[in-house]
Amino acid sequence: MFIEYDYQQVEVPQEILRYCDQFTMDSLRNELKYLDCVYMNMGYYGGDLEQLKEMRRRLMPVFE
Repeated sequence: MFIEYDYQQVEVPQEILRYCDQFTMDSLRNELKYLDCVYMNMGYYGGDLEQLKEMRRRLMPVFE
C-alpha cells in the first residue's frame, strides 16, 4: 500500500498494515479510521518512531 505524504508516494511497511488491519478491525483500507492509524504509526503526527514500534508490539486492539 502506498500513501501520499508531502506530494510523494510513500510505501507503508507491512508491519504497520498488519497492525492497522487488526486495530481497526471493521474498517476498509481507504477509510479515515484506517488511514489515521497508518499515518500515526508512520510517525507523521510527530510521534517517536521507536515508541510507536514498541506500542505496536505491546498493545492489542480494543475495538469490536
